[in-house]
Amino acid sequence: MSRPLKTVIIGGGHRSLIYAELAKLKPDEMEIVGVADPNEFRRNQIAEYFSIPAEHVFTSAEELAAVPKFADAAINGTMDHIHVETSIPLLKAGYDILLEKPFAVNEEEMRKLVECAEENGRKIMVCFVLRYAPFYQMIKETIVLGEIGEIINIQTVEHVSYHHMSTSHIRGKWRNEEECHASMLLAKCCHDIDIMMWLMGSDDPVRVSSFGSLMQFRPENAPENSGTRCLVDCPLADTCLYSAKRLYIDHPDRWEFYVWDKLEDKENATIEDKINLLKTSPYGICAYKSDNNVVDHQSIAVQFRSGATGTHNMIGGAAVPQRKIHIIGTKGEISGTLESGKFTVSLIDPRPNCEHLDREVDTQISDDTHGGGDIKLVEDFVNYARDDVMSLSCTSIKDSVKGHLTVFRADKSMKNNGQVEEIIL
Repeated sequence: MSRPLKTVIIGGGHRSLIYAELAKLKPDEMEIVGVADPNEFRRNQIAEYFSIPAEHVFTSAEELAAVPKFADAAINGTMDHIHVETSIPLLKAGYDILLEKPFAVNEEEMRKLVECAEENGRKIMVCFVLRYAPFYQMIKETIVLGEIGEIINIQTVEHVSYHHMSTSHIRGKWRNEEECHASMLLAKCCHDIDIMMWLMGSDDPVRVSSFGSLMQFRPENAPENSGTRCLVDCPLADTCLYSAKRLYIDHPDRWEFYVWDKLEDKENATIEDKINLLKTSPYGICAYKSDNNVVDHQSIAVQFRSGATGTHNMIGGAAVPQRKIHIIGTKGEISGTLESGKFTVSLIDPRPNCEHLDREVDTQISDDTHGGGDIKLVEDFVNYARDDVMSLSCTSIKDSVKGHLTVFRADKSMKNNGQVEEIIL
């Protein structure tokens, strides 16, 4: 039996801990032996949970990388804009990396990290977890088997729910591109663009155009008589759709890793603690008067080398969170919704009356946040790092370049009124 992959955690946030949970579920596959995080409470909490010795607890990736190598790999779940600067010391120190998406926030950094991994002979697997959702895996298998023929067009749609939009992209960590260094398309939809590229296989994207804007969440659209802070000076706290009281105080246990992160050192934070936090926190500001500057809707159109086309539409503030997909090939088509776990394969069938033959596929998804893919992704990383085995879903850093570059060029196009941008891999 292979030994467990000795792994360190870099950035002890929500996603890192989800991936690291494999060490608890299957200790024969992964062992957490170190942690680096600037937050003292968080790193000590993680050290205690995984029984990490004090000499393997660090404040930064650089500090960890400076000591003699004591593990095989790292889970890097830091914020988007420091993925590259925290990964390079680890690569040079000899660690393979499971790296949260997006792996870079601009093209220059993207190419720098790819080059560093190659120069040091290290593996980086990017956390495009939707590739591991049974829904998308079975769609990929259907395409690979040739059931719908050659792809002519692929359409993906993401409806970002009003509460997710409010929490992450209007008030939260990804609300301001200058601060988080990531666009809405990169932070939220790089999953969807990656899925598009993955399903298109070896057919590379060659050009892209995009339109989008911040249309809804602007000061001029604020409700009449609204204040600037929901729990300080707003008379609409009980009626506004985006009231911090209605979204967070009325659902106090839902936002543990986002809204309440400043209270994580309080063992039993009260409602009063949470109300007081919202009076000064970015999460308590009026959704229409935040300093957010990322788009709330964006559409992109991609042309592939074969002549096939693809589109992606992101709409923020939707009532129902959904990811939809529709793929049309020369022999049939596939359409479905991730949240249902079901898709329909419709094949051209002229026999009865020039109609089509339909087959519904139910992937029977689990209740995790990415359609059943989280733990499968980490197990795949173990197989890749330890045994050099890559599955159909495995996303090496080279595999994810097409999606990242498409996003970077799409955002450039949007800022230039939809000007077509070439994609040069």
